[in-house]
Amino acid sequence: MMARRRGRNATAGTVFLVGAGPGDAGLLTLRGRRALAEADAIVVDHLAPVRLLRYARPDAEVYDVGKQAGHHRVPQRDIEALLIRLAKAGKTVVRLKGGDPFVFGRGSEEALALEAAGVPWQVIPGVTSALAVPACAGIPVTGRGVASGFTVVTGHECQGSSGIDWAGLAQSPGTLIILMGMGALQTIVDRLVAAGRSPDTPAAVIRWGTRAAQRTVRARLIDLPAAVRAAGLRNPAVIVIGEAAAHPPSLAWFERQPLFGRRILVVGESATITLEGAESLEALGAEAVDLPLDSAVVVHREAAAEWAASAMGSSEAEREGRVGPVVWWLRTAAGVQAVWQALRSAGADARALARVYLVAEGPDAAAALAGIGLNPDVTLEHGADGEGVLPENAAAVWLEAVDGLPHPAASIRRRHQAPDLPAPRRLRLWQADVAAIRLRLQRMLANVEHADGGSSGAPGASGVSGGSGGIDLVWALSPVSAAVWRMVCRTWLGDGAAVPVCVGGQEDVLRRLADGGCAGTESVIGAWEAGR
Repeated sequence: MMARRRGRNATAGTVFLVGAGPGDAGLLTLRGRRALAEADAIVVDHLAPVRLLRYARPDAEVYDVGKQAGHHRVPQRDIEALLIRLAKAGKTVVRLKGGDPFVFGRGSEEALALEAAGVPWQVIPGVTSALAVPACAGIPVTGRGVASGFTVVTGHECQGSSGIDWAGLAQSPGTLIILMGMGALQTIVDRLVAAGRSPDTPAAVIRWGTRAAQRTVRARLIDLPAAVRAAGLRNPAVIVIGEAAAHPPSLAWFERQPLFGRRILVVGESATITLEGAESLEALGAEAVDLPLDSAVVVHREAAAEWAASAMGSSEAEREGRVGPVVWWLRTAAGVQAVWQALRSAGADARALARVYLVAEGPDAAAALAGIGLNPDVTLEHGADGEGVLPENAAAVWLEAVDGLPHPAASIRRRHQAPDLPAPRRLRLWQADVAAIRLRLQRMLANVEHADGGSSGAPGASGVSGGSGGIDLVWALSPVSAAVWRMVCRTWLGDGAAVPVCVGGQEDVLRRLADGGCAGTESVIGAWEAGR
């Protein structure tokens, strides 16, 4: 925290032009990730993967200025004015641009505008789609005896007069890579062939390269426009022309990963554990969207204050003279944080817990306690009844109630065995903020491509119901996460959210997916659906 705070102060009023890479969240540079974590304001392009906002602060301002071919939601000059205004307000600003900011991204125009306005700025280069997308399609753009070089041009400048020497490109023996050229593909092919390029030259078009929706069409140059139309491909796509495109499809390693084509929503109690799960899935080829619940809860402050007071001698048990330990049975990370904040607000700290017997149900609650320097006396698995773990002389039992989770049976059994044990006090310490969850999902699923080629970028789209948004599976990392997700479905998405839900720890799930390949993936998902 201190390092980030120093960084934010040092960069106040600075604009960072950050290359987001071609789409795979793992291709963001380490420096770009750090800039996102420190940003007060983030100005996002259409092609910048919005999943990268997982690395941003929850309170960061996000401005969507996405531009698509033929449709500029925000004019370029207005974007430049926005960057200047935010920086002059003392904010650390990230301008998140797809690919590399200085490769056909109009980053140079923004840099010139910032320089003219006297605003400090820096460039954080990104992985350009011109190289990453062919690589993920199994097309090395250079190779001994195949292509000794490559040329990258923009397809926007193929209409009418332009500065591109198409005749020279037609005669070049290297690989020709064209970005933003789908709208003029037929014209590009006609010009190259007319200038002497062989109509039999190998060529390929890769759409949504490095993402779960990646699709590749290979054909002879002369046949490429018709093949692309037949396949229904459109922007965003990269066009590759040259002998390099003749490499066999067997080199398309990206599409052979066990979870390629899968989009999985990961729901967890904390940002750390959820991000870990999402990145584990992405390592297997999935496109993961992470939904941490710790930033989307509403704390019941009165209940938390009452709970915290039980450790400080002001509880009913203390007033009645029962002096045994007070049992705190905490079941969620959010519950731990709610009680801890209430304790601190009352001017107390960990010393007030000398008489508290801590029971942590589930690894998230245990990790949250460890995060504030407390080791639970007992750690139970979710759903365990905990019979026999309560101290015989307990003065009071405080049990965290969680919507959608059954109450542990231990307290009831314990009461039958020890009638003097006080009845457990059940309190709901928090509830999910459905509006915050909805906002995050809509932001994270914006412009996510469907497997059938559709898009969920329309405003107000749920992004998950009925399979829209391309979500194939919801991975709830704990029963708590699953309960919250099902509640979100009931209150917001209704019966349309027919997406299978998996509940489980990471190691078991990932091992089965990695070992089973694509067939294993289908069987695991089938088992999850049957067990819901």
